[in-house]
Amino acid sequence: MREVMVINMQQDPRRIQRQDPFDTTQSKPNANGVPTRSGTKNGQKIPAARLNADRFDASVNQPLTLSQAEMQRRRKILYIRRKRYRRRMFLLVLICLLLIALLIFAAVLSVRHYVRSRNTVNETDTVPSVVTEPDTAPVTATPPTASQTVAIPYTAAHQVNAIPITPMRDEQTVQLTDDEISCKYAMLVNSKTGKIEAEKNGGETIYPASMTKLMTVLVAYENIPDLNATFRMTNEIIDPLYLAELSLAGFSGNEDVVIWDLLYGSALPSGAEASVALAIAACETEDAFVQKMNERAASLGMTGTHFVNCTGEHNENHYSTLSDIAILMNFVMQNEDLYKIFSTYQHTTTPTKQHPEGILLTSTVFSRMEGNESLTCTVVGGKTGYTVQAQQCLATYAVKNETGDIYVCVTAGGDTKWRPVYDSIYLYQYYT
Repeated sequence: MREVMVINMQQDPRRIQRQDPFDTTQSKPNANGVPTRSGTKNGQKIPAARLNADRFDASVNQPLTLSQAEMQRRRKILYIRRKRYRRRMFLLVLICLLLIALLIFAAVLSVRHYVRSRNTVNETDTVPSVVTEPDTAPVTATPPTASQTVAIPYTAAHQVNAIPITPMRDEQTVQLTDDEISCKYAMLVNSKTGKIEAEKNGGETIYPASMTKLMTVLVAYENIPDLNATFRMTNEIIDPLYLAELSLAGFSGNEDVVIWDLLYGSALPSGAEASVALAIAACETEDAFVQKMNERAASLGMTGTHFVNCTGEHNENHYSTLSDIAILMNFVMQNEDLYKIFSTYQHTTTPTKQHPEGILLTSTVFSRMEGNESLTCTVVGGKTGYTVQAQQCLATYAVKNETGDIYVCVTAGGDTKWRPVYDSIYLYQYYT
């Protein structure tokens, strides 16, 4: 018995032919399962136009039947369409996965390019050395001055007013409260008299973080005989510092860097690789250099200070006090060359093969303040510091506008980089 399908014309008028179930003379579908365009009804031949008209006549509500061949043909068409749909969806998913893989690959390449741009790979260079001939024309006998700005020029008055006296408290020393100062530690010292004008937890031991580089630059300046020589930077210096997430100035492996630029690189952007390079250039090893740092601290009367490294990286045995940092900041700024370094906002290093246009070094101090925020004093130099344990730190050196007196302010333990800045401005404004 032939299988038939009954379809309601009102639900689906797109039928191919209306059939009379009592007419046994109607035409059969052709070999492809498609009914012929003409047929017969009740023994009479019906034109194709009439068949088409009857095909879409929705007003006649008579059931239609489809042959088994027609049903198979339609099932086959539906199967092919589903198969094509699945194929297209598979291709779409595959393309999306390829795009994601390309994005990941591009991100990895960009990271590797960034790392290599900071650390030029040169496996043949394993031993740091001091080179006497730079890549470019030799620099002059004075420190480089390209792109640098000094807030207040150095004068002999700085030596007269900045006598290295140990900070001392008296009955007039103001004990600051949390309502006034947000940092955990703060101290303002008059460098002419040595009097501590105001303090908060001034007798506590602190972690100096990158304020350590004040001593690094001082000892390197005093122990490297030729500051116009160049030092061969290596990946052995840069890589451990990079992995430790210490701040870097941006020098590359196998780059011959002028010692002056290393001093600026340590002081302004707080570059750890510049600090270690200075230590090796001065004493061949960082340990020997740190020993000289501790000896210099003792000679300055910094009795509460002990250094373990030249970068300020956290160590339980690497500590200092606010008064000791004030002594160090005050003493460093008495030297004209060091005064220029720590008073500079920006400095461009000497061009090299790795950096044909030099590296623009920016002060972390003067990128946070202009120096004239206080109405009574002008900040002319300083050094920032940060580790997770030390939090945000700042040592600044300021000149009082009316009298020219020198003040040093040290703040530490700030929870943001702006806390030490605001606290320093407040101390200069109301306690000088």
